[in-house]
Amino acid sequence: MGRKIKGIFYIAAILLAAGCGKEEETENVFSDGILIEVEAPQTNGWNTEEITGTRSGRAKAIEVKGKDGLDMEISTLHDNGATGTAEGEATTRWANMDDNIVFRVVAYKSATAAGISTSNYAGYGDYKLSGSIVQTVKSLVVPVGTYTFIFYSYGNSNAIAAFTNGSASIPATNGQNFMTYVKPGVVINNIGSRYTLSGIVFKHHCARYRVQAIAQAGRMGTVTACAGTVTLPKHNATYTFTNGAFTTQATTGSINLTWDNPNAMSVYSGYIYLLPQTSANATVKLNLTIGGKAFTNKSVTLSGLTLTANNTYYSNVSFTTTEGYIIGGALWANGNLVYTSGQYTNHSNTMYCSKAANASDYFTYNNPIPNNAELVTTWSDSRDPCRKVAPANTWRTPTTTDSKNLLSTGAKSQTSYTIYGEVLKLPFSSFMRFTEGHPHEPYFDFVGYYLTTTYPTCLQNGGIGLYSTDETLAFPIRCIRNL
Repeated sequence: MGRKIKGIFYIAAILLAAGCGKEEETENVFSDGILIEVEAPQTNGWNTEEITGTRSGRAKAIEVKGKDGLDMEISTLHDNGATGTAEGEATTRWANMDDNIVFRVVAYKSATAAGISTSNYAGYGDYKLSGSIVQTVKSLVVPVGTYTFIFYSYGNSNAIAAFTNGSASIPATNGQNFMTYVKPGVVINNIGSRYTLSGIVFKHHCARYRVQAIAQAGRMGTVTACAGTVTLPKHNATYTFTNGAFTTQATTGSINLTWDNPNAMSVYSGYIYLLPQTSANATVKLNLTIGGKAFTNKSVTLSGLTLTANNTYYSNVSFTTTEGYIIGGALWANGNLVYTSGQYTNHSNTMYCSKAANASDYFTYNNPIPNNAELVTTWSDSRDPCRKVAPANTWRTPTTTDSKNLLSTGAKSQTSYTIYGEVLKLPFSSFMRFTEGHPHEPYFDFVGYYLTTTYPTCLQNGGIGLYSTDETLAFPIRCIRNL
């Protein structure tokens, strides 16, 4: 019994010793140095919430005619450098840093930034802002001494690539909200404890930029999708610890623009961050959906663009058309198709409809000649009168699918027309009969019909739907852009 008790005591003693050893190790994890902690940092804020042309901004406007009927005009508003301090930096207010931002602290055993070198490198730590709390991602422990600390961040929550002490500099690119802060001459002598770095205010080295896509009111539906890129001649940069120089390189690159579920006549992209540029040629390229119609590679190049660090810029990109109305996934012509003196044209007045005997704006199915009783019930593009509008094949007769898509936008009947999607007005028309005893006279029924490419179906204006007839009738045609 005595042996058993003695054995138990021996095991307990070993376990207690092991436990004490572990606790001692935790307590003295930085016994040979000082653990560096950081107070929640701030930023120097952005110079303006949005630079407008009413202040120090100036607009650069360029118009581009689209072969698809969609034109664009871009104007970029930016600071002209009139505001700012003697050091050339904009006068700003401090602001809290965004949540979840990861930043790094690099320590050098030097009283000044100018004295930094690879030989006095002392290590680095990584930190993440969570509300007012700074979480340590990678600990930084330094011995007693006088230090200069270099703070930097790429302005996001991503882990920062490991720092290698090969040079006293780091890279940056377009798309990164690159920020720095330098804290020199920090004396640390409280061995075995913690030291908190405070009063940190990050400086923005890039400009903030976004794009506003604007659809033309009264001629288009809403913008429901948008994405794009900005291409600049300077895509890479280097930040040097010793002198704080931020040097850009002439290496062309592109940055993505994104929109968060747009559904309006005017929609802003999210902000992107661009390296400082002087007299740059910047290309903005957009893919977007307006009025249910997708348009791709809408591109324009701005010349002589200057972007200054810590400023906000934006481009207004206005989309317009003189050729019709964009709704229901198609560009519908300004007016009904007319045939005059051998020429096919889309009438300039959207409300024009002759309602006259032997009128030149009424066509039977797949017949290029108005007021002609001949029917070709199998559709042929070669006989499509819309395709004969100059330049040839620019326009076409709507399909039943096109008509259904138009109806899906919503139809409201008014006194003399129906408006679709609050955009396209189709006047109430008549129709022409060619049966025996019925001359080429219009029959007006306060609704009207519009031809499609599917015999014998037509669009019954007034939002009623599609209509089929077994008579030989002539109807107006509202052409759509052939894209």
